[in-house]
Amino acid sequence: MLLSTFQHLKGIGAKTENELWRSGIVSWDDWELKQATQLSIVDINTDKSRNNFIQASRKALEDENTDFFAENLTRSEYYRIALSFPKKTMFLDIETTGLSRYYNNITLVGWSMDSKYKVYIRGEDDSSFRQALTQAKVIVTFNGSLFDIPFICKEFHNLKFPKTHIDLRFLAKRVGLAGGQKKIEKILGVKRPSNLLEIKGDSAPLLWYKYCRGDSDSLRLLISYNHADIEGMKSIFDAVMARLIQKHQIPLNISASIHHFAANPSPLQWNEGKSKSNQKGICIPAFKEKQCSSISLKDIADIKDLSNLKVVGIDLSGSEKRASGWSVLEGDYVITKRLNTDYDIINATLDVQPTLVSIDSPLSLPIGRVSVEDSDPGRQLYGITRSCERILKKRGINVYPSLIRSMQNLTARGIRLAKYFREKGIAVIESYPGAAQDIMNIPRKKASIELLKIGLSEFGVRGEYTEQPISHDELDAITSAIVGVFFWHGKFEALGNSEEEYLIIPDVNSIQSHWKNKIVIGLSGPIAAGKTTGGEFLKSLGFHYTRYSLVLADILHERGIKPRRETLQQVGEEVNKNPGQHWLCKKLLEKLPNQGDIVIDGLRYPDDHAFWVERFGPSFLHIHINCPPELRMARYISRGGNYEEFVIADSHLAEVDVAKLASLADLSVVNINSLESFLSLLAQAVEYKKNAKNL
Repeated sequence: MLLSTFQHLKGIGAKTENELWRSGIVSWDDWELKQATQLSIVDINTDKSRNNFIQASRKALEDENTDFFAENLTRSEYYRIALSFPKKTMFLDIETTGLSRYYNNITLVGWSMDSKYKVYIRGEDDSSFRQALTQAKVIVTFNGSLFDIPFICKEFHNLKFPKTHIDLRFLAKRVGLAGGQKKIEKILGVKRPSNLLEIKGDSAPLLWYKYCRGDSDSLRLLISYNHADIEGMKSIFDAVMARLIQKHQIPLNISASIHHFAANPSPLQWNEGKSKSNQKGICIPAFKEKQCSSISLKDIADIKDLSNLKVVGIDLSGSEKRASGWSVLEGDYVITKRLNTDYDIINATLDVQPTLVSIDSPLSLPIGRVSVEDSDPGRQLYGITRSCERILKKRGINVYPSLIRSMQNLTARGIRLAKYFREKGIAVIESYPGAAQDIMNIPRKKASIELLKIGLSEFGVRGEYTEQPISHDELDAITSAIVGVFFWHGKFEALGNSEEEYLIIPDVNSIQSHWKNKIVIGLSGPIAAGKTTGGEFLKSLGFHYTRYSLVLADILHERGIKPRRETLQQVGEEVNKNPGQHWLCKKLLEKLPNQGDIVIDGLRYPDDHAFWVERFGPSFLHIHINCPPELRMARYISRGGNYEEFVIADSHLAEVDVAKLASLADLSVVNINSLESFLSLLAQAVEYKKNAKNL
């Protein structure tokens, strides 16, 4: 085909080339014989340079320098190079554990060249694949520019691909064959072996998972599927060429000699013996235990450490009419339920008093949105998608926008439940089990509920679920709880931004330095119990000291009001109602330094406790300071106050919830003895926390 190609010559496009062909100039030889005087359809002044380029083209063809033609032809004409070098055209297809090259891996690479099919299997020697690539002049894939090639480049280093890559997905579209490979094969009447008819792209990861668990026949089937994909590409290539010939009216004396790849199939041959010395066939390697290795619970933390952690995982449904999956993971043991109503979910969660709740549901709105409904005035301007969802999409993880119509009820319910739990002082994170399972190298429920169950068991989670029938939503609830374990031990990535909140996904290699390298102490307690005294003491130990009243004072200053206890309490109550305590905590967080230990004075609501646990996990130590009312009043008066002021301040609505914080605190201190005794208790608490973090 290249011998009849003129589009790589300067100034000649498809139209001029067709005119040349119709005039009888169908080869470079014809061009040179007729010379400029007979080529009335072209510019005579450019003939000499074109003749020189023809000579260079001959040399490139003789030297098999396909890069020369790739550099001088448009990509849409690369098929001509493949037709000119059929024995060195490689049809290439990969299989992977999933669609995300960010999280998933290649399981095998199959290729066909010169009527020979070969395959690289993950964990085996890749030299045969590398050698084949050095010999190939052309690569043919289906959607390879977006999938196969980027995946290969990620996992195989120092590979050199030929410049000529033909992506059949786009070439086929030029002749009206759109859609996936299987759809196009069906249109063309391409038939696959009967044992492969039910296998689709999403079955490939499942076959690999089965092989990794000792089923060698699954790998044989996966290779057969890969081989069928490659042979199918040959048929598609030929069909596209037939349509291009008709579309562009390519003369018979050119089209008659065009190579047909499907006429030269690559037989699938197996090496049935155990020895690999027979290079003619494909050998199924014995399963290697680490070949499909995934991280385990023991990789995150010691089981003894996990015993102090209790995480509730919820796979939330969008309606109370459909059951939600609920689980509680304590240490490495999990219990699951299916619950319908918010009431049941709330009661089951409160009964176990979890450290953390991990919910599979959007827990926030896109920035600028104020409601989930399409009638929201910000619908057109701010859209339906959050930052975390965009990030996952870019990484190849399929995730629904939080506010598409089918997700609106779920998002509203998730936000409602998260708000309730936080008001009870329970920390809440948003999780996405599907992404977590991809990262953990565990099949999703859509692939196989049974293999998902096995994967969670192999991960190290014990429970009756391993022996009894269990629903897919309960398995996802277990996964959500596992994400909570990753989160608690700093092995996570937070996707999104502080305004929209974060979606938490596992990352075993992560080191959350803002947790690991600091201690954050929150002080709560009634008026005059000793919070400020304790805060100033910790400041003397090197802690950065801050208090909620700083944010409230800023608000008062903006309003031209002098900050006093009374006005601070009033604005604190106002903010708690709207925009909410969560907002106030965020504003205080913005004032905190990135480095060093921190002490926060003035936690007044259970929401405060939940917020700091969500931001600093186990690095957060909540100390509640208490003291009898009469002693507190005496201290208040000794500082210049009086009885009436104390009673008013102590009974203010802003102080009502302070007593609830005692049950949430990690440590309760009764400040009734000497100042030295009180400060000594605080110093001991700090030392204990430091030692615990260093274990």
